[in-house]
Amino acid sequence: MDYEVIPAPDGQKNVLYQALRMCFKALNLKKLLTGTKEEVLARAAKMNARNPFVLPTDKKAHYTDHLILDQYHCLEIDTEEQRREKAILFVFGGGMILGSDKGDIGLSRKIAGKTEADVWFPYYPMCHERDMLENVRMVFACYRKMLETYSPKNIVFLGFSSGGALILDCITYINERNDSGEDVPMPGLLIAVSPASIPVTQDEKERLHELDSEDVMIPESYMYLAKEIMLCGHDVDEKYLATAHGDFRNAPETHLYYGSVETVYAFAPSYAESFKKAGAECRIHVGEGMHHCYALQDSVPGCKAAFNEIMELIKAHFADQGKGFEK
Repeated sequence: MDYEVIPAPDGQKNVLYQALRMCFKALNLKKLLTGTKEEVLARAAKMNARNPFVLPTDKKAHYTDHLILDQYHCLEIDTEEQRREKAILFVFGGGMILGSDKGDIGLSRKIAGKTEADVWFPYYPMCHERDMLENVRMVFACYRKMLETYSPKNIVFLGFSSGGALILDCITYINERNDSGEDVPMPGLLIAVSPASIPVTQDEKERLHELDSEDVMIPESYMYLAKEIMLCGHDVDEKYLATAHGDFRNAPETHLYYGSVETVYAFAPSYAESFKKAGAECRIHVGEGMHHCYALQDSVPGCKAAFNEIMELIKAHFADQGKGFEK
């Protein structure tokens, strides 16, 4: 291993967590993402039908629906009566085929409360009908909208799973736009939990295979099937599919969180190498024996400490006014 791993809080000593992992395995959660493209998409579509976009009506926060690219929703969640000076672009995961559910809104409110920041939550399109680049463009458009209100240093990118990959793709996309003559500033901080990628190197494929038997959620096979799904019949530059090999020049302070027994941990060395080549700094935090996206599942026994650590990273960034690694 030619990159530094920072130990992240784990649930190894939590009896409830160990029992839960056994339940995850017994439930065979991998089956949702196993099968042919048609089978996987049909299951996802059925689940998505239960969770259409609805503007929340509770009094727990102030909600604003922003229409992005004239067709997509981005929900702004403010826990104070007025906007704050700080904001988080929070992007959910789901393999680019599973949409958000009500639990994500509750989590967004919790993040807003703990970090004392506004949270913007984009409902990006699924790859049933749109390709991966359209997703990147939509999330980027949300960021451009946020820049009308917030300083770039006061914007944090936070995402998990495919949402983590999306915010990393946005860094590549910003560089591409700037190379074409634009002047788009980078956000102040980026934290991606369990960001995936498409396997392209032999090392990635071997690591995926080794981790598959330990992962209780994401099958190795889906990481290959996902490429066809994300293309959606179109030509998409591979750098937006093999996200771990993206263009991370000028990237902000970046933290990646993984569990040591999840398949997508296979991509950690590639991310580390890509950031190194770009002259950008990336810190990789690993929870020993932890499952996919555990670090943002604070309601799961054994996961809260990692969630709190991420919240503290965000709060420290806001307090430091974007000083990053200069401590």
